[in-house]
Amino acid sequence: MKKIEISLGLLFLTAVVWSQPRPVKLSGNIIIDTDCGFDDFRAVSLLLSRPEIKIKGILTTDGSLPPSEGLIKVTSLLKEFNRDDIPVACGESSKTINPAWRTFNRSYTWGRQNIDFKPEMSTTDLIFKILKSEKEKITLVCLGPLTNIEKGLKADPQIASKIERIIWYNESVKPAQGFNYECDKESANSLLKSGLRIDVISNLNIEDAKFDTTILNVCNHSGSEIARILSIVFNQNTVKKSLYDGHFVLADELVTVYITNPELFNINAETDRLNIRFNKDFEINAVKEVIIDMIKGNYTSERNIVFNRFPINREVFNYDIRPIIDTTLALYGPDEWKANVMTDEFHGHLGVFSIVGAKMGIKAREIFGAGPDMLEVVTFAGSKPPYSCLTDGIQVSTGATLGMGTIHLAKSKKISPTAVFTYNNCSIKISLKQEYLDRVDADIKEGISKFGLMDDGYWKLIRHNALKYWMEWDRNKIFDIEELPSKKQVRIKN
Repeated sequence: MKKIEISLGLLFLTAVVWSQPRPVKLSGNIIIDTDCGFDDFRAVSLLLSRPEIKIKGILTTDGSLPPSEGLIKVTSLLKEFNRDDIPVACGESSKTINPAWRTFNRSYTWGRQNIDFKPEMSTTDLIFKILKSEKEKITLVCLGPLTNIEKGLKADPQIASKIERIIWYNESVKPAQGFNYECDKESANSLLKSGLRIDVISNLNIEDAKFDTTILNVCNHSGSEIARILSIVFNQNTVKKSLYDGHFVLADELVTVYITNPELFNINAETDRLNIRFNKDFEINAVKEVIIDMIKGNYTSERNIVFNRFPINREVFNYDIRPIIDTTLALYGPDEWKANVMTDEFHGHLGVFSIVGAKMGIKAREIFGAGPDMLEVVTFAGSKPPYSCLTDGIQVSTGATLGMGTIHLAKSKKISPTAVFTYNNCSIKISLKQEYLDRVDADIKEGISKFGLMDDGYWKLIRHNALKYWMEWDRNKIFDIEELPSKKQVRIKN
């Protein structure tokens, strides 16, 4: 009987773990909920500076400041960043919240004051509007109490299906404690029991989690927009005194770094509630480096596995690659550059159809606005070269791989450089245009007639042609693209 219980337990654990959401893509959409403390100012500024993070709305909640006062801070900051397009809503005040640090938070401005701003809707209405209008799930970034979010879910529990996860800055979740928790225990406890994924981030009261005056020097001497904005605020008298007195503690900005660089945080899950995650540690020095690079304008949003940024420096590439680096980057961008370089290394040689596949995959992601690992693919390229080489390029450029089970071969007698890409139940078919296919076929036939398949001269010609296609063929021009009916099924090989 015990064996059966253990097996069932393992089965349940496996099912729960695999049912958790995949890691959220960096390009995901977010709603910010803030109580407008000074650490919130830093966090929101960092988020506003990142073009890959799409802020769909900002809510103010009671906490470090009353929501109405926080509203002025937020709209002032949006004016500084020229982001008046972001909708803002004001939460309800609570008579029970009045922390000692409110006086400090009232003593400085977040930018050009915008005291006449009037929100168009309530926090609940704004949450509903954003969640119901977006096709992709939304991440809720909560820098204060969870009042607004819980209120919205209580009004319409079905919106939970549109929430990817909640990232919440709070002192602790096990046990539940901290200012953001104490402000509204009822809302926090309700959400912690809701089954939604909640990632709780904390500075863990680590002594070294502080900034020194280096951050002020960086802001004062960097040319980025965020450095200019932070410098104006940091040089206000009360803020500058706080910095020199050693009160700049890493706090809510940790949430920003967790979104962009989750690998710097050691995350645990509660054993009895796997949807609740919390950090038990984080790399303090690396987090500070990320923040400093963001302020300087040196931070890169590329999400590579090993590289901080994908190499483009000439000396690391073979000599026949070097002449095309600047041109291809300028014409087609870093995503296609990375996809083609990785495809060639993965594929084992510089091939024509593998490059076409890399360009095809990038084009499909552009059409859907999807990040890596988000597409399902069915390829009609068969299992024999040269057409089958297309599949390698598609795997690298989309992240749809055999190992992930997200790419398949179509069960079709007609083999062609064609693939069907699916995202959110929408499908498109992309094929290499006939004129380009004829050119490749002619070049391959020429190489075989001159050298034969086994001669190194043939592979030199293939490499030469592949480099030419890589540089000359624009992914926006070389493909036929067809939108498929949602009910159309593609047979795949088992």
